[in-house]
Amino acid sequence: MADSENSRTLPANTRLNILSYTTDFLTRTKDRGVNGSAADPALVKWLEWHEAHREFVRRCHLQQHLETQLVEAVGFPSIKIDVPGKPDPAHLQSEAEIEYWLKGDDLAEARDRAKEALSAQVRRWNAADNVIGYTRAQEAESVAADRELALAAELWEMPAQSIEGAIAKLHGVLTLGIASRDCDEFPWRSLRSLMKDLLEMQQAV
Repeated sequence: MADSENSRTLPANTRLNILSYTTDFLTRTKDRGVNGSAADPALVKWLEWHEAHREFVRRCHLQQHLETQLVEAVGFPSIKIDVPGKPDPAHLQSEAEIEYWLKGDDLAEARDRAKEALSAQVRRWNAADNVIGYTRAQEAESVAADRELALAAELWEMPAQSIEGAIAKLHGVLTLGIASRDCDEFPWRSLRSLMKDLLEMQQAV
């Protein structure tokens, strides 16, 4: 018979709930050492990866929040200029773009003004960034992403020694690979179905 704490009803809406259900299932499995699966190296590695994944998500949300703050404070490090022959202004982010759009000797003064305006905006951006910490958050996010992907690669290369270990590996694939939880494109619908099968097999043990 399956352990009563590990036999909760599977979600009716498999598309939306299977990942969160599986996360809860795997965490409870490790905490309780169900059927000796706690000794499965794949499950242990999944827990390490899952913590790294949560850290990456946290870092990602933080840098997005700080970027919004930075943009609201000083605007993007870009300028808007009128370009001869174009009906709409151009938004430029580099001196190379200024050189491209403002060519010729007759536009030399316009180029110089545009470069100075861009330089001033970049200085404002950098000064605000030093206070808000967006670049630091972006760098921390990159480090967290690298660690998460490295642990995921280790997880996928590690042979599972239990159904729970196989579920853990598949959970990592679905979490990182699927574009959205309700995506039905191949192979995600089939992989969600496989996950449901594995969970039901484990409950029947």
